Amino acid sequence: MKTEPVTNIIQNMPFIHPEILITVGENIDPNKETTLDSVKFQEAKNKGRESANDILKQLFNKVEYGKIESHFNTERLNSKNFESIREQIVNLYFQREVISNEANKFSQNYESIRAQHFKTSNSFFKFLLKKKIQKLTEQLADSKNNLESVKRVEEESYLRIKYVYETTEFKEKYSDLISSFIALKNSDIIWDMTYSEANTETKAAAQTTMSRNKVAFSFNSIPAIKTTEKNFHFENFNGGDFYFYPSFIIYFKSEEDIAILDYNDLQINYSEARFLEETKDIACDTEIVGETWYRVNKDGSPDKRFVGNYKIPIVLYGSIHIRTESGINELYYTSDFKKAKHFCEQYNLYQSLLQ
Repeated sequence: MKTEPVTNIIQNMPFIHPEILITVGENIDPNKETTLDSVKFQEAKNKGRESANDILKQLFNKVEYGKIESHFNTERLNSKNFESIREQIVNLYFQREVISNEANKFSQNYESIRAQHFKTSNSFFKFLLKKKIQKLTEQLADSKNNLESVKRVEEESYLRIKYVYETTEFKEKYSDLISSFIALKNSDIIWDMTYSEANTETKAAAQTTMSRNKVAFSFNSIPAIKTTEKNFHFENFNGGDFYFYPSFIIYFKSEEDIAILDYNDLQINYSEARFLEETKDIACDTEIVGETWYRVNKDGSPDKRFVGNYKIPIVLYGSIHIRTESGINELYYTSDFKKAKHFCEQYNLYQSLLQ
């Protein structure tokens, strides 16, 4: 199968990556309801898949797809004023889904032909198989061209967001937020706290038992968006991840579970927490603020009834609590409390500027 050069393909495509301009700090009508309901969400999915089919038909003129079904459960998280952006993101995600599935098929076909070509070219009877080898060589080249073309389309399926700032103060405060995030993400350890309960074992020093999982914070975007400004990402161990952009925040579990939040709808609060931590588990950037006994009396003295009772360090962690009125409730702890505190301060300064 012959294909056009990639440059020609891209020029002829009907819809790949739209571009929108967002002014950070621009006043938006707070009474304007613009949540993307289930009907429009389904329409965006359908449009994305139809766009993908149109693109692939231009490339190969052979793609057909069946029934489309939707299940979505994060509507109540969405803030106002982001219908258009969310609709385009959903559209592009499902465009990428169709194109990605097709790319996988072409990849499998390419690997199959390559294996046949290698086996035949290295056969003991290869001098008798010259025509077959020539045919496989041509098929391999065509298959590679097809794969590269559809991969290029997949890479180009994104929403480009160009940001400008209403005043230099908005730009400076967002830059301060980014700087504080750089420090935060470089904490030795960041945990997502997933469970806690009161410790009813009266002789234990710890009053609360908590379940925690290490996560990573990074500079990352969802695949359907590229922007002219840096954005950052909070990994969530037991739910959707958070992606912070200059004008909004995306809560993302999957292409079917996605919400766009206004900064003023997402509250981030800082506090400090004292933990009992085994010496071997203490991170390099953690501050030790005291010590106690693993089994302790009410007056703080060691309970001598327990053989092998030992001292355990008390450390100070920074707590980042993320909440919305619509139901988000996430708690992170960082090994360096100062970095967590500074980030929360910068977030709240930037948030207040956007009000």
